[in-house]
Amino acid sequence: RHGVGYDSDLATDGQFTHDRNVDNSIRTYTHTRSTANNNKIWIELGGVFRIHKIKIWNLRHCCKEQIVGSHIYADDELIGTVMQALHTYDFTVSDKDPTYASRITLHQPLALLIHILELQVWGSGPFQQDDKFA
Repeated sequence: RHGVGYDSDLATDGQFTHDRNVDNSIRTYTHTRSTANNNKIWIELGGVFRIHKIKIWNLRHCCKEQIVGSHIYADDELIGTVMQALHTYDFTVSDKDPTYASRITLHQPLALLIHILELQVWGSGPFQQDDKFA
């Protein structure tokens, strides 16, 4: 079980709704509507998981440069930053520095929309909040 949320207005015409970024399809996409600073998309994982990898599928037919500058977080821990306009981004968490989280957040601090096909998370768990072993 998971939940998806946004800090900014989301396109609400039914075609680009928030559940599109976790529907296991790169034929659908979602985007925010606000061009204000600090757009965010997040996934509530439904428990605490050890995060192994996060993959972002960027929009391919337009706007792919708008993701540049975005940060990906596991709870409050910065996992990586998008540095160039690509189709996909893989952020792997080192086994030497394990990360546990219940929320994954894609944050665009610049005044740009977020357009993504999919946001995927690989992890193990769930773990009790006080039962993390690193």
